[in-house]
Amino acid sequence: MNLDIVVIDDDAVVLFLHKVLIKKSRLPSNVKDFLNAGDALEFISQAKRTRKILVFLDINMPGINGWDFLERLEQMPNSDIVYVVMVTSSINWSDREQAKKYSRVIDYREKPLSKQACEEIYLKLSSKLNS
Repeated sequence: MNLDIVVIDDDAVVLFLHKVLIKKSRLPSNVKDFLNAGDALEFISQAKRTRKILVFLDINMPGINGWDFLERLEQMPNSDIVYVVMVTSSINWSDREQAKKYSRVIDYREKPLSKQACEEIYLKLSSKLNS
């Protein structure tokens, strides 16, 4: 799978845990982690169009939150190479509904991720990339 993984969360412990779980799954193990969404947007803006990017995105972050990130992503010329999984501690149903409004969001998961969730995301993404 020609894919880069990006994890964005303002909590360093969550970043570490999610990186470990992703690496234990069938998802590619080349994981880039960002404590703020601005740095991740910069990384994505410089990405080569030959690779896809899977972003695990927290919603509630200082500065650029998950919704702001998605709005900015939609405006980027290479946003078609990006797939987003919302990973949040929010149990608010309206957040789940709002996430459905963004074309790049392929899944919504509650924290923390699990190896099982990573495997399910792998299968979902594989089917999208192969169709």
